Amino acid sequence: MVPYIPYALFSALILSAPVLLAQGAGRKVERDTLPAVVVTATRVSVATAAPTSTTTVLLGEDLRARGITRVADALALVPGAVMVGSGPIGSLTSLFLRGGNSNYVRVLVDGVAMNAAGGGFDFASLTIDNIERIEIVRGPASVLYGSDAVTGVVQVFTKDGRGPATMRATYGRGSYGTVHSELGVAGGDDRYGYSLSGSRVKTDGILPFNNRFNNDVLSGLLRLNPTDRIDARLAARWSATTYHYPTDYAGNVADRNAEQSDHRFVVSLDAGYRFSPRVEARVLLGSAEFLPRSNDGPDTPADTLGFYGFHSRSVETRRSVDARLNIALRPRDILTLGGEVAQERQSSTTLSRSEYGDSPGAFSASRHNSALYAQAIGDLTSRLSYAVSGRLDRNSAFGTFRTLRANAAYVLSSTWRARASVGNGFKEPGFLENFSTGYVTGNATLRPEQSHATEVGVDAFLDDGALVLRATAYRQQFRDLIDYTGAVPSGRPNYFNVARADADGVELEGEYHTGDQLTFKGSYVLTATRVVSPGLDSTAGATYVAGEHLIRRPPRTVTISATRTFGGGSYIGVVLSRIGQRDDRDFSQYPALAVTLPAYQKVDLSASFPLTTKTATQITQVTLIARADNLLGANYQEIALFRAPGRTVFVGVRVGR
Repeated sequence: MVPYIPYALFSALILSAPVLLAQGAGRKVERDTLPAVVVTATRVSVATAAPTSTTTVLLGEDLRARGITRVADALALVPGAVMVGSGPIGSLTSLFLRGGNSNYVRVLVDGVAMNAAGGGFDFASLTIDNIERIEIVRGPASVLYGSDAVTGVVQVFTKDGRGPATMRATYGRGSYGTVHSELGVAGGDDRYGYSLSGSRVKTDGILPFNNRFNNDVLSGLLRLNPTDRIDARLAARWSATTYHYPTDYAGNVADRNAEQSDHRFVVSLDAGYRFSPRVEARVLLGSAEFLPRSNDGPDTPADTLGFYGFHSRSVETRRSVDARLNIALRPRDILTLGGEVAQERQSSTTLSRSEYGDSPGAFSASRHNSALYAQAIGDLTSRLSYAVSGRLDRNSAFGTFRTLRANAAYVLSSTWRARASVGNGFKEPGFLENFSTGYVTGNATLRPEQSHATEVGVDAFLDDGALVLRATAYRQQFRDLIDYTGAVPSGRPNYFNVARADADGVELEGEYHTGDQLTFKGSYVLTATRVVSPGLDSTAGATYVAGEHLIRRPPRTVTISATRTFGGGSYIGVVLSRIGQRDDRDFSQYPALAVTLPAYQKVDLSASFPLTTKTATQITQVTLIARADNLLGANYQEIALFRAPGRTVFVGVRVGR
């Protein structure tokens, strides 16, 4: 506990100091005390006296001003969100939200789910190029989004284009041979809008050899509002990534030709028609394709002993149709009735090469899901808001599953607001867990993993809204967790619903805006995870050990930031984060060894300086941007045996509005 005391005190001082400053400030900040409307939390764009969900909105322009290029780095700023990368730039990057598993967050791009079947998603290649905003909803949201939304939802919205047609470009270089370039255009008015962007990021990596990472992205959107009754948004995003990795399962730098690549393509059409001021119909058509590839051939012509080669190809697709009717019973009371149909498919081929001969394999499976859902949101009084929803899913693999959620918020005074929620969520099994055959056998009778969660919180808007304080406490129970065992006869299933775990926590947040464009933010998060029932492995190195913490989830995290804007558009910001010690496993030996990863501190610095002056007739501006991540060169690991990047510096030029 002792190492955390200075940081806890520092955080408390940062959060309380603005109160002292405000007492003698003697000025009024023109700031709305209610947060902006968040569409992801309810799938309805409606203002309310007291929003009932715990949400965070990250604006694309703010992130780009900070020099942030990856969504993973942006999410690391969100209280309760822990990003875990497996070492080098471009390696597998996972999100643990509120202590849940890394496949417990639904990831959406313009309403289309990006998760693999079973919930997994790799954030390594998801960039903020052409992004308008990112909305993060903390808490179960399966009642609106189905599987995977167990501890929350992350939704990325593409820039829809407003204002005069403007081109923008970015070019810069950084540590480890990093090069980032982007070119885009956007424009529009109330009736139409468009955006188009292309970018490329490449780096040589942090390891001595075979550690290159290339990421190409194309993103575009077309928005049409031909009449006051009709609106439509057509959005598409394509990315192609190649990652070279020399490390083996123990983190040793040993392989000179192992690589993996993937292509992702997501497209959505979101259209609405207003029959009257009170009735609106909406339909969302979505398609997501994921094509991962892995190649690891012989290292040399003489490499012919043991297992010396592996190749895999896979195609994963998800098609969905979501239709809903929004009925305004009163201006702030909306009833939503909807349904969704989705089809998931996965096919793959593998080839293992060894001195015993080639061993090919193939896998193909599909499943479909249909759902009906209903939601009622609004204000019972001028002070009391509510959101009540229910959903029934029917899946071809695991049958039916019911989800419910009830939220309420109450305006205690002009400056204080309380909120509470209760609900459940679920995550469907992965395709291999359900359908695999051969050396590993899936279990067709698996149930979805499920959660039950309760949450209470209080928000304060003080000093005319300049100071915002939030405190949230939650309890979560995860049940029917799926675990693997190899100790079964050949042909018998290797996956079973056996484990149970709890994840409880407290999130404290503060934000203070001074009258001179100075902003302080701070968060202190306590997360208590505990395995209630173990998995099929009873050893100390198992994934689920009764009474122990869930791995890779720190009990304490602290984040403190300060940003300052100056006349002419200059900006400078600093972020201090401390990640507490975490339990993990050393998989370089069998059975795996339980290890503890030490806590670490990281300082990130960003700045931007206009090189030209923006005028009423000249809206194009040239800006110098700079960023230094891990400025003090902290040496740490987010996963045992795989070291994270050290100090990285990036300097570039941005041209545009």
